[in-house]
Amino acid sequence: MNSSQTISFAGGLQSSEVAMETTVVLPLILSTICLVGFAGNLMVIAILLHDFRKGKCSVVNTLVINLGATDLLLILFCIPVRIVTYAKKSWVFGSFVCKTTEWFLHSCLIVKSFTLAAIGQARYKHVVTPPKFLSFNKKHVLVLLILIWTLSFLLPLPHLIYTRLEMKQEGLFCIFDIPEYASYFMNVFSKLYPLVAYVLPMFFTISCYMRALRRRKERRNRVPNPRILSRKITSMLMSVSLAFEAMWLPEWIVWIWARHSSFGTLQPPTALMVLAQVIMFLNSTLNPGVFLAVSDEFREGFQNIWLMMSCKNCNGEGHTRAGENGSDMVTSTIQSLQDLQTIPGLHTSKDPDQKEEKILPDVEHFWQDRRNTTAGEENDPMPWERQEKP
Repeated sequence: MNSSQTISFAGGLQSSEVAMETTVVLPLILSTICLVGFAGNLMVIAILLHDFRKGKCSVVNTLVINLGATDLLLILFCIPVRIVTYAKKSWVFGSFVCKTTEWFLHSCLIVKSFTLAAIGQARYKHVVTPPKFLSFNKKHVLVLLILIWTLSFLLPLPHLIYTRLEMKQEGLFCIFDIPEYASYFMNVFSKLYPLVAYVLPMFFTISCYMRALRRRKERRNRVPNPRILSRKITSMLMSVSLAFEAMWLPEWIVWIWARHSSFGTLQPPTALMVLAQVIMFLNSTLNPGVFLAVSDEFREGFQNIWLMMSCKNCNGEGHTRAGENGSDMVTSTIQSLQDLQTIPGLHTSKDPDQKEEKILPDVEHFWQDRRNTTAGEENDPMPWERQEKP
């Protein structure tokens, strides 16, 4: 590695070689990715949180929430910096943002890589474990998330340490430059870092899904279990992982190209750098679309949330109208009651003596001939008691 030259730009491409069309079109593309990705990931998180409130707790759902939250962090804190940098073709932010932007970007990407690997492992356990042993342990999930985020913040620390501002004739630039004393360390780091952050999680994730699909195929002739997720859900989660690995690959090619001289040039082509950035950020908008297109539960959850929002809007309008017309409604109700009291046929007597006796229709005929009557003398069982004594 040549330590006397700039390794790569941090926070976006900052060069006068960038075409004017790119400085206009590329920010528009990234802005569209921001809007679509923000709405989609926020919707996925809202659907899963709504399921949690209804008691549908699982490790996979928790990890998918973590995946969506990571995409939101990328959209809110990483893409806007690139939009401004591509438009200005120089660095306009301060030193703190310069040192942290590339480190935070790689941290979020590693979180996504490790989270997808954890989702694959959880999916495999869900397939092979009998339903009666399935459980959701909040402490284990919390420890797993803390471990993922801690490792993800520690692995790309060289991006935080060796990124600095540099003043040139064209303006101020944020660059990733390796000092001479750290050349050997970065030579080893540039080989191990892609292996730990990208290659090993990718193979682990693929192996988990392949074993889950093979296990599902072996259980096909058995009695179906309603708690085991379908093969379609396993394929959906696997496709999400493969899409992320494929869309992150061009960025890794650019990253390795800039740090090794085997390609014959220090800096990769500008078009490849721009395309790799766009494809990498485009992945933040892909997951919500895949979930809604394949999963029936997500579509049902989206419909439920939409209905809840619609009902709240309807109730809000109803309360407003009731408040505006409340006095008129009370006045009309009182007037109606007074009118009813003036009708003579509707007066009810409060005298208990005037209450009519209610008789069931089945026994009315029986009591009709026997009411207020006395037993006949011819039917008297003891007639001698009424005879006069001599």
